Amino acid sequence: MFRRFLCIGFLLVFALPVRAQLQKFCLPGIAPTHHVTSFELTPATSVTSTGRDVTNDTLTGKLYYAVSPAYKLGVEVPLARYQAENDAVKGLGDVLLSVQAVQSVYKVDWGVKMEAYLPTATADELGTGKWQAVPSVFALYPFSPNAFVSAEYKEFFSVAGSSSREDINYGRVLLTFSYMAPSQWWFTFEPQYYMDYKHTGQAALMWEGEIGVMVN
Repeated sequence: MFRRFLCIGFLLVFALPVRAQLQKFCLPGIAPTHHVTSFELTPATSVTSTGRDVTNDTLTGKLYYAVSPAYKLGVEVPLARYQAENDAVKGLGDVLLSVQAVQSVYKVDWGVKMEAYLPTATADELGTGKWQAVPSVFALYPFSPNAFVSAEYKEFFSVAGSSSREDINYGRVLLTFSYMAPSQWWFTFEPQYYMDYKHTGQAALMWEGEIGVMVN
């Protein structure tokens, strides 16, 4: 019930005043270099098994404001729930702030992005306890009005926060292949490679897919 009222309040305060421009190929996560003002609610679930099953559920409100065709501001507010055997907590996760700039040169969109995670989590299990700076650079090439490929390098590192929590310092290489059908269904495939700079030699390769439809 608390989550439901919080979501309704978030919509009333942030989403209703926004004149969201829902256009083909201009969805958050589909064409990240085509700046439009938008709001979305993203549910997600992850399950990890390392001797015991751990489940993390989130419902994230994402508001992005297009200052101009070249610049975009954003904020993401996650509501989270952590479940591990007999242990369960829920509340607010770490809030994300971002600013992005893009320029197009020879049909390729080149961009830089600066993000910051705030240690706003209401429980240790729901956040990192650290202030994080997350710079990234990326390039995107559109094959057609309905398909693109992009490459991004992003680095995560903590700059302050709780001394009892582990420092953060790792990088991520992300490739994105995306297609939006004329019916406004989209399909995205994202291989990701993580490099842990704090623990030398540790790395991870992840594969992620997404399917969705635009409703307006």
